[in-house]
Amino acid sequence: MKSSLMILLILCLVGVVNSNCEGATLCSENVYGVSNTLEAVLYYPCTISGSVGATTMTSGYTGTLDQMEWLSEILANNGYVVLAFTPTNIYGMVSGWRDAHKSCIAKLKELNNTHSVLKGKINTAKLSTCGHSKGGGGSLWASAQLGSQLKTTVGLAPWKEEFTSSTLSTIKAATLIQAGSFDTLATYRMTKGEYNALPAIKKGYFLYSAMNHMSWASAYGTTAATLSGSIIAWMKYYLDGQTSYATTLSSTAGQSEHIWVK
Repeated sequence: MKSSLMILLILCLVGVVNSNCEGATLCSENVYGVSNTLEAVLYYPCTISGSVGATTMTSGYTGTLDQMEWLSEILANNGYVVLAFTPTNIYGMVSGWRDAHKSCIAKLKELNNTHSVLKGKINTAKLSTCGHSKGGGGSLWASAQLGSQLKTTVGLAPWKEEFTSSTLSTIKAATLIQAGSFDTLATYRMTKGEYNALPAIKKGYFLYSAMNHMSWASAYGTTAATLSGSIIAWMKYYLDGQTSYATTLSSTAGQSEHIWVK
């Protein structure tokens, strides 16, 4: 958890984070009985005032939820509930991640009714999916199937193999795609094609210079701060309606291509 708090400090110093800069006290716990997952861990601020948004979180092929712990903790430090998961088959197809995202969204709704601390604290009108690689492709695909159940969707170097561009035409959530210019797996052609397949919704495509496919799975220091900064801003802007984050979302720092359709 120390690494994520250091990243949060960097974000505070550069002005990306407008609140929680003293660092929230985080709670985490295993969550059992989530369909289509091998394991799931819940991250959330130990003290929550009112109700807050929530998101899923996952890594990609051969990866586990531990690879995205850095981002899970940062988002929880910014006031969100995060349900991170490892899919049942880490060697499987994107559909496995899609199904796990959907199961985790259902579990977040359930936890809002049953969890000892989070009961009534998860705003089920502010739900999001987020994932890297196959987990990112699964995030987009799940969003297409969940429709208006989600308010935002984030794909980090999202990989697609089973679904076609037309699959994404039913997405309703504000969708952010992050990609790396040095990515030889989820290539520019693939990720830009996914972006182009999105319907006329609120959407963004941020292509980061010199970042490769594993930049998200091994993020630390300023790299993690750069990547998480726009994710935080996206959620603050679209989940919470905090328009001050438009400045962050408009920034092209470290990017070779930047598209944002409000």
